[in-house]
Amino acid sequence: MRGAIVALLMFMWMPFILFKPFVGILLWDWISHMNPHKQTYGFAMFFPFLDFVAALTIGGLLLSKDKKSLPAHPIVAIILIYFVWVTFTTILGFEPSYSVEKYTYVFKVLLFAFVAMMVMQSPNRLKAFVFVMVASLAYIGIKGGLFTIMTGGSGRVQGAGGMMEDNNQLAMAMAMLLPLAMYFVQYPPLKILKWPFAGATVAIMLSIVGTQSRGGFVALAAVMGMMLLKTKYKFKLIAVLIPLIVGGLYFMPDSWKNRMQSTENATEDSSFQGRVVMWRFSSNVADDNPIEGGGYNVFYIRRAQELYMPPGETARAPHSAYFEVLAEHGYTGLLLYLSMLLTGWYAAGTVAKDMRKHEETKWIGDLSAAIQLGLVGYAVGGLTVNIATFDLFYHYLAVIVMCSNVGNEILKRQTFKLSDDGKTVVAAGPKKWSPPKPTSQAAREKANPI
Repeated sequence: MRGAIVALLMFMWMPFILFKPFVGILLWDWISHMNPHKQTYGFAMFFPFLDFVAALTIGGLLLSKDKKSLPAHPIVAIILIYFVWVTFTTILGFEPSYSVEKYTYVFKVLLFAFVAMMVMQSPNRLKAFVFVMVASLAYIGIKGGLFTIMTGGSGRVQGAGGMMEDNNQLAMAMAMLLPLAMYFVQYPPLKILKWPFAGATVAIMLSIVGTQSRGGFVALAAVMGMMLLKTKYKFKLIAVLIPLIVGGLYFMPDSWKNRMQSTENATEDSSFQGRVVMWRFSSNVADDNPIEGGGYNVFYIRRAQELYMPPGETARAPHSAYFEVLAEHGYTGLLLYLSMLLTGWYAAGTVAKDMRKHEETKWIGDLSAAIQLGLVGYAVGGLTVNIATFDLFYHYLAVIVMCSNVGNEILKRQTFKLSDDGKTVVAAGPKKWSPPKPTSQAAREKANPI
């Protein structure tokens, strides 16, 4: 029954996509972040809904008479350069057949980001895109938070499928989501949703704790620390956080506390030692192939393991986005990846600063600031989790571009308007100030003595 409902919802909207491509973007948005079909049984669980929605959206975009060009933005340029580079490293990789699956996945992620940038170029479309993304991920966070409460913290919140395969990746997504959930407490689509989003924010934090991911816990701490540095309401935030932290420490079982405390003795932890082994493997691959690396999924290629794995060690996931990129795309790829991350960080801060100056675009400035905080969680979480191909990172970059375009268009409309004849465009800036005219004869003589 659940599968039939999900399939009906998706098929019901598909006919509209050819005429309204933004409907396809929102449906694509929902499927990518929530994976509703993966939470069903039967045919719906394995049906390629996303491929159908993507094809119809691109078809609708081609048929549409709207502007179809990518925005001129530094983020767009660096993503395109990075994609060209990973295409090159895939062709020259150790075993291109091993790389194709991951390369195809990245292609789909970036395709969605680019199409979204082209289509979602109005205030309402931007709001809808972000709301669907946050609501989809918040559903997973609320489930995880409730599970943590119901199990007393003894049960582990596992992955949700899609980009959130395991508990570590789920924790990263929730740490990135937290600032946006707080943003919707300030800017709810409907006033009635203000407190539900406040509750969702608490549930998202509990879900991060419930994953028992040490990397996720560090990412959460980084996001909250940066939020304290940047917010004007430091004391209010501290007043809310202290009871949550104290209550959480009292509530969580000893098994969770022991796992979190194990970060203090990380060098003696077998899990950490396994990560160090894979980091050495990544460095060995890059040192021998500094320009192009070994291609996607080089960690699972037997020939690469024989050449670069330390003797007596077992290969596993890289457990670091940075070492993941280093091994797969060389030092050149790592430089481009870091440039993409830093460009997104700087662009989000710039948009936040520029848009907060005007009342009409303040909401865009605050949205960009929330995205910037989400990038902090991604950057810190990437130290210990392999999330270099994480959907959410590239979608956040797309939102930054949308914020810049939409904000500039709003300010442009505020600057110019049609004249009384309805045809001529004239400046609509503030009127020049002139001193008030004196009302009495004495005042007029004092103002004009000559």
